This record gives sequence, structure tokens and C-alpha cells, in this order.
Amino acid sequence: MSRKKKFTDTTIHELSVADNNDKDDCVGDINMDEKNNIQRTHRFEVDHLKIFFEQEMGAREVDYGETMAGIVRQFAAELSEEETDTPFYMVNLSHFARQYLRWNHYLSRIRPFYAVKSNPNGFIIRVLNELGAGFDCASVEELDVVRDQCGSNFDCASNIIYAHPCKPVSQIHRFRNAGVQFTVVDNKDELKKISVYWPEAKVLLRLRPDDAHSLNPLSSKFGASEHDCIEMLRLGRKLNIDLIGCTFHVGSRCCDAQIYAESIRMARRIFDVACSNEFGYKFQLLDIGGGFMGHHSEEPTLPKVAALINNTLNSLFPENEGVRLMSEPGRYFSSSGMTLVCRIIGRRIVTQSRLNQEILSSPHSLSPYSGDDTDSDANSIEQDEDDAVGGVCDDQPLPALAPLPAFSWAQQTYVTTPKIMWMSDKKNIYYINDGIYGTFNAIIFDQKTFITHYLRMSSPTEDNEKDISGKNEKHFKSVIFGPTCDSLDCVAHAIDLPVLNNGDILWFPDVGSYTCSSASNFNGFKTTKYVLFWNK
Repeated sequence: MSRKKKFTDTTIHELSVADNNDKDDCVGDINMDEKNNIQRTHRFEVDHLKIFFEQEMGAREVDYGETMAGIVRQFAAELSEEETDTPFYMVNLSHFARQYLRWNHYLSRIRPFYAVKSNPNGFIIRVLNELGAGFDCASVEELDVVRDQCGSNFDCASNIIYAHPCKPVSQIHRFRNAGVQFTVVDNKDELKKISVYWPEAKVLLRLRPDDAHSLNPLSSKFGASEHDCIEMLRLGRKLNIDLIGCTFHVGSRCCDAQIYAESIRMARRIFDVACSNEFGYKFQLLDIGGGFMGHHSEEPTLPKVAALINNTLNSLFPENEGVRLMSEPGRYFSSSGMTLVCRIIGRRIVTQSRLNQEILSSPHSLSPYSGDDTDSDANSIEQDEDDAVGGVCDDQPLPALAPLPAFSWAQQTYVTTPKIMWMSDKKNIYYINDGIYGTFNAIIFDQKTFITHYLRMSSPTEDNEKDISGKNEKHFKSVIFGPTCDSLDCVAHAIDLPVLNNGDILWFPDVGSYTCSSASNFNGFKTTKYVLFWNK
């Protein structure tokens, strides 16, 4: 599983912001000093990718300093009349390449195997394959898309790991026939299955780390204790299984970098037992799994995690020992590489009169601007000065769309007295052309927080409360519904927005991971249009 390296190592009124050259609102996902340092180190790769993006991927070039709001505006304005009601993803191919170069910069000993499940689109697979990444596939469908995108000369034996601990026999046959060599197990029954249907496989034992500090823990479903690993070592000897190392997964979006260090120590203990005279294995591969954050400012950041991982590896698995290292990042590569652009396809303005007792008893939204005392920022991405977002009236993103409870009418005022009295709420209801059954399924399944930006594509109307400068415009509690006929298709229950019109845009950055990959086409709605671009 050696590293496969191909290289040496204005008719549109935009309420959100006025056109400017503010670099804090520019397209890019790391600060300028880090970007320049990495590009100097990997100049050959960067120069090659310019040709690859344009000639082989058909991507358009945009300036690094261009605002994301400006790119959204430009691409949206170029749509034909038939396409104006079609949601689309803007894909920054440079982000995937930049993340790969950052990985090599901070974790140079560890070869990344991209977790295809996070986003199986061909464009990200082609870019990462061009740079030398491998691929973590969990199904035949993922295997097929990787092989299709990587060409006839692609070597499955050294560039794919079948990383699902629980494998259907029919899919084992397909991976085996494709020439894949590496897979994982976490129980004795799976070892027996491998001995029958894939006896020549090179097998890693999947450990069960403490993933209590991950937002999406996996240990309840997968992973073996140290005691179970020793039992599998014993059974593997009897079945003549080629056990070659360990793997673990700290859970998706691991918030505690120390878990990586603890898991590496656990792996070292299993290595020592496996290589002892009792068992006599020659363990030679350690896979540290995934769990890395998707946005460069999310804690713990890659530099912080990498420093801890490198120190632990250098102590417990020094380079002269010859153990090969790999990892399975998915969200890290895919998350910030895509932006969703939606249109408002319908709206309603509702004034609702009701008793305040109803307000007190009904569940409410977790919108940060709702006046709620709940810590609604718990799942939010902190945006720093160098963030690649922009396009709101005060140069800040609108409230995050956090995972929400059952639907309730939006509250403008929280009543602190149980006395019965009539209240009047004004609420705007918007319908957009993507929803919970599409990209926003991540609210439910991935606990994702979406950041909302708006962009006017229509002329201001009297509904906009006169002040259209964007600085003092009145905002209202608003509801955003998706396009389907299901009333549960609610993207946001109570978010502060100005009065917007049909045809105006809501756009959402950082939608590249666990969104389109788990979307359905319920009711015949699914976002399938992708616009590719790259920046220097």
C-alpha cells in the first residue's frame, strides 16, 4: 500500500453586501500565509492542477479574492430562463486539492484514503486520485464509481480499502474480483466469513475507541475491545488469516484530539501482542480512520490534531519501524468544497393571532436570534476573519439552521407571564427548491448546522419596509419550507430574514459532506446540477 504519487511530493440588486474587495469575504478556505506556504512547497502540483481543472474537468477560473456572494450572483445570472427554478451546487475544485496539500503538509507520514460515502461525486474522486490519494469504499456502488472515475490503469490493490466491518458475501466477491486486497473485521464471525470467501485478503482488526466526544459516535455499532482483538488473533491463527494490522475510528467530527492519541496507544498494545511469540504475526499497517473536522476553523483544527497525532506516532510507531500509516478522512475533504444555491419559488406572509398560553406551551426553534436561552451555537461553525463566506447585510452570516424539534409557529416575543392574553405574530413563509428530503437531510441524519445567506435577484418592493440599504432593514421571524408536498419538509422554523421575493436566492456554504450522498428524490425533487470552478 505504498503512496501512489504522480508529483514530486448590475441588474441584480444584492442586498447582502456592496461590491468590494474585502479579502475577509474572499473565496478560500485557509488564511493567506498558510496558503502561500503550502503552495510554495507544492508548486509543481499547483501548476499541474491549473491545467487539469480547465482541460480535463471543464472548470471555470475565478480570482482567489472574489467574494462567494459575487460568484453566486454571477453564476445565477447566467442561468437560462428554464434553469432559474433549478437549485444547483457550486463546486470549488481547488478546495479538494488544497485540503490534500494541507494534509501532506501536516500529516506527511499518513496516506489519506478518501471516505467516498461523504460525497461520491466523480469530480472529487478525480481530483484526489490525480494527487495520489487512496479510497475507502464501503459498498460495490462506491467501488464502481471510483473505478469509473480513475480509469483503466487504476490499481485497486494498492489504492482501495474495503473498510466496512460487516460485508455481504455478494459484495465480498465483487471486491475480491476487482483485485482489492485490504479489508477490516471487528468480530470472529466476520473472520470466519473472510476465511471462506476471501482467504487471501489482508485484514485489519478494527478497534473500539472511546468516541463519547464525537458528534456522531460509531462505537455502539462497530469496533472490538482489546480482549476481543486477542481472541480474534487466536482465531486468525487457526483459520490462517493474513492479519496485518489495526484500524480504528474515533467517530465523525471528533471534538477531543486526545482520543486519537489514546486510540494509537491501544493499537500499539495490540501490535505488541500480535507480534509476540504467542501469535507471531508481522503487523505492518495502522489505519487511524476518520473523524477530522470539515471546516478549517472548527475545533480541533487540523494543525492541532496533527501535532498530537505526529507526536504520538513518532513515539510509538517511529519511522524506522517500517509500519505503514493510512487514514480515512471524508468530511475533511468534501465539506467546504460545495455551496448550495436555492431560489425562493413561493412565499406567504401570515399574521397569526393567538393566546400567549399557546406560545408558552409550544416547542420552539433553536435559531440563535429567537431569544431562546438554549445554547443554539453548540453545533454552529465559528466563522473567523478569513472565512470563505459572505453575502449578508452586515457582513455576517444569518442565523445557523440547527437541528430542530417538532414544528411550531415562530415566536417573535417570549412571554414570561402565564396570564391569558392575545398576541399577534407576523411571519413570512418561504418555499425553496431544495429541502429536508434533499440536501438538508443532514439536519436530521448528520446534526448539521446550515449557515444562510440571501441575495436579491429582483427589484425591491414596498414589502421590504422601505429601507433597502441592508443596514437597517427590518427582519421578521421566517419559516423556510422545502419543495415537497410533505409538511415535515421544513428547513428552518424560525429564522430572522427580511422580506424577500420569489426568484431571490438563499445560498448555503459548506454543504459538501453527507448531503447529496444521502439525499432522495422524493416527490421528484433532487438537486443534480453542479457548476465547477477553481481559484488560484
